[in-house]
Amino acid sequence: MKLTKKELVFLDPMHTAKTLVLVYLCFSVPIVLLALFVAFIRDGAIPGFTVLSALILNALLGFGLLWIACKVYNWVADNFGGIELALRELPEEVDAE
Repeated sequence: MKLTKKELVFLDPMHTAKTLVLVYLCFSVPIVLLALFVAFIRDGAIPGFTVLSALILNALLGFGLLWIACKVYNWVADNFGGIELALRELPEEVDAE
């Protein structure tokens, strides 16, 4: 098995943050909904504004923090080196989905 070493030296902050915030929301939306369900059981009602503001705030904060993280990673990669990856070629019959 032949391995090819590569180094990840740049992350596009806008594209990476956009992609990762969508992945992040896939995990956080169920948590927010569970918290709202608990609030409903406890208080008997859920204000519609609470649901909307929780999801929007979650997305905005997640996007902003991921964007900053990409900028920091790019600075670290420029000054100290990036994450090293070892890649290998897959056999032809394996379908990469």
